[in-house]
Amino acid sequence: MKQCLLAVISVTLSAISAKSAVLTSIPGPDDQGGMIMPMVMLSGNSLSVMFTPPLESPLLASLEHWSPGDAFQASSAWYTELDPMGGSGALFNNQYGFTFMGSIPTGGVLGIRLLSASSNLLQSWNYVNSQNRFDRVFQNVGDQVLWNGSMWHSYFTIHADVDPGIYSATFQVFIANGAFTTGSGFVDYGASAQAATQDMNYAPVNITYSWEVAVVPEPSSILLLGGAGVFALFFKLSQRKVSKPLASQQS
Repeated sequence: MKQCLLAVISVTLSAISAKSAVLTSIPGPDDQGGMIMPMVMLSGNSLSVMFTPPLESPLLASLEHWSPGDAFQASSAWYTELDPMGGSGALFNNQYGFTFMGSIPTGGVLGIRLLSASSNLLQSWNYVNSQNRFDRVFQNVGDQVLWNGSMWHSYFTIHADVDPGIYSATFQVFIANGAFTTGSGFVDYGASAQAATQDMNYAPVNITYSWEVAVVPEPSSILLLGGAGVFALFFKLSQRKVSKPLASQQS
């Protein structure tokens, strides 16, 4: 029994102390439960969206939750924001994405504007791993990006110490006057993109995303609790072995 318990303790401590590889990219939808993809469509002079919100809001969670034991490379643009040891350890998710079907009018471009957010702590980021980019977009209500229509998954983050609950943001997709400027992936958020005006000949469409911040023990905490339980059991059994001979001597 003692050897068995020692073996369990050894495995538990190894699991607690083990650290996986230093990550050079951010865990994505495949690590978080899959993509959630509204399809924006242009028919005639109106945009519409095909989107069924998930029954359960996707989680905003820490790196320790998505990839236990891992850390980000310090030179990564997202290190300061997301790394739990060297940065703020923000909770994040990028399951939601934008997709488009149809033909963009000549001389126009798709635009996405932030209409509202349930908390100013909820932030959105454009991520391009190949360029080591992690740029904040939609910093304020009314901010916009121009979008080339390709499948775009932005990362959403929130401070690690926020209250549990549901957080949401509503976006408007519209046709803008202007042209898309390449250089930052599938969206353009430079000065000209912010200044682009909506083409009022086309009706926009709104999309609301929601996330959950839940109270769940991180995997490392579970391991620590498991390790403490094993130690307690080992100590209890050891005490029994010590007390048994003493009882026989008294009799």
